[in-house]
Amino acid sequence: MDFYFIIFSTIFMLLVSYLRYKYQYWELLGVPQLKMNYFLGNLFRIKTIHKTELLHEVYKEFRGKGKLVGTYVFTKPIAVALDLDLVKSILIKDFNKFTDRLEKRKGSESIINRHLFRLDGERWRPLRTKLTPTFTSAKMKFMFPTLLTVAQQLEEAFSKQLTKTSSGDVELHDLMGRYTTDVIGHCAFGVECNSLKDPNVVFRRMGRRIFYPKYFSIRLRTFMTSYPALFKYLKFFNVKEHSKDVEDFVVQLVRDTLRLREEQNIQRNDFIDLLIELKNSQDKEGVPAMGIEEMAAQVYIFFAAGYETSSSNLSYGLYELAKNPHVQEKLRAEIKSVLEKHNGELTYEAMMEMTYLDQVITETLRMFPALGALNRVSIDDYKIPDTDIILEKGTRIYIPVKEIHYDPAIYDNPKKFRPERFHPDEMQKRHPQAFLGFGDGPRNCIGLRFGRMQVRVGLITLLKSYRFSLSEKTPTELEISKYSIVLVPHSKIWLKAEKL
Repeated sequence: MDFYFIIFSTIFMLLVSYLRYKYQYWELLGVPQLKMNYFLGNLFRIKTIHKTELLHEVYKEFRGKGKLVGTYVFTKPIAVALDLDLVKSILIKDFNKFTDRLEKRKGSESIINRHLFRLDGERWRPLRTKLTPTFTSAKMKFMFPTLLTVAQQLEEAFSKQLTKTSSGDVELHDLMGRYTTDVIGHCAFGVECNSLKDPNVVFRRMGRRIFYPKYFSIRLRTFMTSYPALFKYLKFFNVKEHSKDVEDFVVQLVRDTLRLREEQNIQRNDFIDLLIELKNSQDKEGVPAMGIEEMAAQVYIFFAAGYETSSSNLSYGLYELAKNPHVQEKLRAEIKSVLEKHNGELTYEAMMEMTYLDQVITETLRMFPALGALNRVSIDDYKIPDTDIILEKGTRIYIPVKEIHYDPAIYDNPKKFRPERFHPDEMQKRHPQAFLGFGDGPRNCIGLRFGRMQVRVGLITLLKSYRFSLSEKTPTELEISKYSIVLVPHSKIWLKAEKL
């Protein structure tokens, strides 16, 4: 009995000593760090809360006390950038030192993870160059009529939903998700998803599987991304980041669309067409620039990034407009004024004239950014400007977007919804990295024009015909889901809608 006690005590003491050493990483580097429990670290924080809440604790304690602070995810040291000049250096000035978003994984890589968002800098750069032509203003203008077709379907679906309730209460988040699903299906793939007519179509089901996964919790995701070297062992336990049916669906969608377009010689100038063009082109060695699996990965991220982020932005925007009727009336007046100027027709040019609408969308993104933080990995040792601190190669750095957006030293009364903050004159007074709703620098969101366009059209379609107000079902404060990578609503968003 004494022998086993000694063995257990020895192992326990060695473990505690190891953890004490691991949790001194930042102190030994001369970087202030969040106070740690030397045995448990941030284990219980990560187990019970979203990582952005950990960053909130860091920012609250150290804001204004330096450029950088350290903390840990499990035993993994992470740096948190607190200074906007440092943020600019990481994202733009010294970008070549921070081209990667995630640490490189050992072992096999899932097909649908070979997309623009996740690829390391070496593979990301040529792919970004190839995909950029899809998202020019000219391409947005080309897609605009298709988007208007879906907007008409949104208006019909909204009217139908409203007639089913005597109270005028409408649940918005699901409806907005169906709208953005149909927009992406039409504009990217030339597929009529029809989720506005049938909420249970396969596209909608797959969207839910991606953003509300039951098979892969935020805890396990955090652990796996913290220790990417473990990925090569996960195949033995049949643990996957994405369910096989999502992967199979995307690959089959690409195969079917590709076959149909090549057999019938269909050209639509959309996202799939560009990918087909890349597939049919060859590099200097005669190798196709993109295979079926790489195409599937880009289709996956286009769908995933455009579907939930835009539907959440629409839902959050309408929620804040209902809470702030004076802002809603001011926006509606602009919409009506511009439409009258264009003979009541919503054109691409008319949409671009609605400057206050753009301010409303940006303020919504400030309060409800899609990503609570941006992350980068140093691909070389990096000296923090104007300090003696040298970050080691492979250090993970987080830029706390949500905390920057709510910093009262940057935005006066940050919890107040005030679109005028983004009037050009107001923006000139702030640091250029004070708003990071679409990221910044070479690895910013490639689809920001498309995202803004579908949100603009969605808001115009609804606000020109309906007035929104709070109902008894409307939550006082919106709770953000702790079980999704992007910041999405935890529960339904009910508003009262009145036909104008």
